Amino acid sequence: MGDLQSERDGSLLILTMAKGKANALNQALVEEMCAAVATAAKDESIRGLVLASGCPRFFSSGFDIREVFTYDRDVMAAFFGGFIDLYEGLYRFPKPTVAALSGHTFAGGAILALACDFRIMAEGNFGFALNEIDLGLIPPPTVLRMLMGAVGTARGREILLFGKPLTAARALEIGLVRELPPAEQVREQAIACARLLASKPPHAYRESKRLLGELGDAVRASDRAVLDEFLKVWFSAEAQEARQAVAAKL
Repeated sequence: MGDLQSERDGSLLILTMAKGKANALNQALVEEMCAAVATAAKDESIRGLVLASGCPRFFSSGFDIREVFTYDRDVMAAFFGGFIDLYEGLYRFPKPTVAALSGHTFAGGAILALACDFRIMAEGNFGFALNEIDLGLIPPPTVLRMLMGAVGTARGREILLFGKPLTAARALEIGLVRELPPAEQVREQAIACARLLASKPPHAYRESKRLLGELGDAVRASDRAVLDEFLKVWFSAEAQEARQAVAAKL
């Protein structure tokens, strides 16, 4: 069984990450997800997408520290370029997308969740964090737009600059997630949400979503335009020191 499981539920496509204990993202998983999302966007028989996790207590911990932290510049460029394609593919997916957050959702995992139209998160002692600042990193423009679109500027500023995990209850309070069912019901609730959205007239949904995405965004440039800038920061002394501190705790 691979790290990404794909299945149909009527007109819905359900992509389930099942990598290790925490769905840590590496180049192979990102490439597989990116291809699946791109194919689904063109498949007229697919009316909606659910992004889920097969790992207990985790949606995704973010990048695979043990692997990604060892990438040289060329491999990192390919990896992060693919990750940009993945989250932008989800964000601009012309059909409903719902993230089933059945556990902790951090860093790169949080970015994938933000790229979806709606998020259903498990109640309980789980956290949601966009904690790139603690790694000395600056999220690209599209990530910032996704964050502000989900929670507004004031809450987005708090999430970004503190980098502190939000509790599930706080995520619901500020509108980051739509519902907080028990963990064992998250997948079912996310599918129900996606099915309801998929029942809407597809052209109206697609165009409404497109217009919402363009608010305050006169030029919809890809974050690949700032890939070189991201790499400079990633390989800077400050960011490398921060990564080493994180790796030392493992």
